[in-house]
Amino acid sequence: MNAGVGIKAGVGMNSGAKAIAETEARPVAAAAGQIGLEQYYSEAGPDYAAWSAEFNMHFGYYRVGANPLDREAMLEQMNLEVLARLRLDAIASPRLLDLGCGLGATLRSFRRRLPQARLLGLTRVPWQVEQAQALNAAAGCGEGVRVIQGDYEDTILPRAGYDGVYALESSCHAHGADKAALLAEAHRLLRPGGRLVVADGFLAGGRLASPLQRRIYPTLHSRIYRKLCECWVIEELAQLDLFTARLEQLGFGEVAVENLQLRVAPSVAHIPWVTLKFLLTDVVFGKRKMTRARWNNVLAPVLLPLVSAPLGPMTYCMVSATKR
Repeated sequence: MNAGVGIKAGVGMNSGAKAIAETEARPVAAAAGQIGLEQYYSEAGPDYAAWSAEFNMHFGYYRVGANPLDREAMLEQMNLEVLARLRLDAIASPRLLDLGCGLGATLRSFRRRLPQARLLGLTRVPWQVEQAQALNAAAGCGEGVRVIQGDYEDTILPRAGYDGVYALESSCHAHGADKAALLAEAHRLLRPGGRLVVADGFLAGGRLASPLQRRIYPTLHSRIYRKLCECWVIEELAQLDLFTARLEQLGFGEVAVENLQLRVAPSVAHIPWVTLKFLLTDVVFGKRKMTRARWNNVLAPVLLPLVSAPLGPMTYCMVSATKR
């Protein structure tokens, strides 16, 4: 799942991010009538520049007392919340793996706080690998941060090679309602005692619509959900009960589920402004062609409130577990 649309680079953006925001879309072949993940992120990827100058492609975490208008600070706080749940304090040189790393913003955030860590990001999108490498170089990450192309459900990485594995709004792209292949691969990659953290949208109770949704728009709820999934190239969102059951079946312990719906709400509230700015700036005056993938990235955030709590069954959770 993704945070929303963006526009071309603006004031205060570093040179690496600005170059990426101005990159021309690169069409990628996909199945007839469908937009593939690689095409979506290659064409809509530069649009995330206005959502986050650092290319944090996720929602933010609001802490009481923080400034709800500072979107970048909330996005960075989400990175820190993931890091805290990985429980790495006792490890001098932790080995961490980001499953679905996007442009590597979370990896760079971790690098600033864990200079001795060995950080690896995995993405299926060649464009993201190229641009993440440019951003990493601009940030002076050196050899400590690497991003490679690969399928996070079936990697060639070594068994038990990582102290922590996480998926920040990327698990939604995995197959199945329980994300079995993704979780099995995460279990294989973690050392015993290693931690897994997943932050994403989940369906609660296995429902596609809440009773309130059915009363308000009874014939539309499933179509809205399916359209949202189509826009963000999601087969289906994980069902929370099936997801946690699969974790336990695979041999994870200390499974904890935190409902962060209210924590992410302040950053979600930024979507209308970002979308409006996009429409005025990029659609009316922009130079890049508005492809179907880019339009989907505009539509999905508009649909999101209709399937999210309290109107809908989707809720944002952070799930953590330890490999026994």
